Amino acid sequence: MALRKAVILLIEDSEIDRSLYGRYLRDWADIDVTLIEAPTAKAALEECRKSPPDCILLDYRLPDMDGLELLEKLKRVTDAPVILITGQPAPMMLTRAQSLGIAGYLWKEVAGSARLREAVLTALRVGVLAVVTTSARADALAAPARTGSAPRAGSAGT
Repeated sequence: MALRKAVILLIEDSEIDRSLYGRYLRDWADIDVTLIEAPTAKAALEECRKSPPDCILLDYRLPDMDGLELLEKLKRVTDAPVILITGQPAPMMLTRAQSLGIAGYLWKEVAGSARLREAVLTALRVGVLAVVTTSARADALAAPARTGSAPRAGSAGT
């Protein structure tokens, strides 16, 4: 029995890698994963607009756009945490990705099921915290201000 449900958007152009990550994601006993696959940046943006995911796994190299450019566009359409997956973790690219707000990154050479699971669970927790914080901030802004000028009992109009 799954303890939680998660809709995960996997943006990966390699059919082999999509198949592998999909198998990892579906094999977890404690997370019921609904997997949405997108082989291109264009398909990913369409999927996010149709139904925002809980978490996004984003390959850095895509045929129609690089991962950082897509990351910027994704941030405009969804608040879902993004985990960058790359075959070549260049420090400058990772620094840029972190400045754009990735929740984590995985190097393809060592991205097994356990590491992928850990990254997804961490990203989902971060996403939940961000939603709760944003919701609490919105609630606080919407609440009427207390000025301390409420009339005292028996003082007005008696």
